Amino acid sequence: MYYNRIKMCISICIWAVLSVIGVFMAIVFLGTMSSGKVTDAPTLIIFFLFGTGGGFLAVIFWKKFFDFMQYYRYSTLFAADADGFVPLADLAHETGTPEVKLQKKIQNAIRKGYMVNVNYSAKDRAFLLSDKVTKPEPNLQGLPELKPFLGISCPGCAAALKIRAPTSGTCPYCGRLITAPEYKADNIINR
Repeated sequence: MYYNRIKMCISICIWAVLSVIGVFMAIVFLGTMSSGKVTDAPTLIIFFLFGTGGGFLAVIFWKKFFDFMQYYRYSTLFAADADGFVPLADLAHETGTPEVKLQKKIQNAIRKGYMVNVNYSAKDRAFLLSDKVTKPEPNLQGLPELKPFLGISCPGCAAALKIRAPTSGTCPYCGRLITAPEYKADNIINR
């Protein structure tokens, strides 16, 4: 399974509750407007804001719902793959989505934790399924996606960070350039 079912269910339930509240606010707004009893501007403005906010929450709920249905479809296509190497072009052809849009959508889902056991290889323009790739191919060795995360602290602000071995990046707190050390068995973080 390549989608995080629990996280998606919790997220959709939260958005469903907010959407129901929002639709209720929109109904109250429409009822207030159609009754004609409220005529002062501040009250109308408040009801208008609540009504449009409610409609906005309902739109977000349905967008999330359809996004999660797409993540489920991608997970099904990943599960059907045998070797753990899914080219972006093949996946885009199968789903009928442009490659750039599909890449951004799946990478965003991976970043947010909705899709798991999937990494994207920019060099090969393919998705690597970590539970099916048992031994990296010779042309895939050295990719940052295949290196473990290390727990380090920033030398500038002492923030606890995780970074892939031996890559470089900037601290999100102080902006200092950080280079992670080589992999050692005692400083790996389990994902």
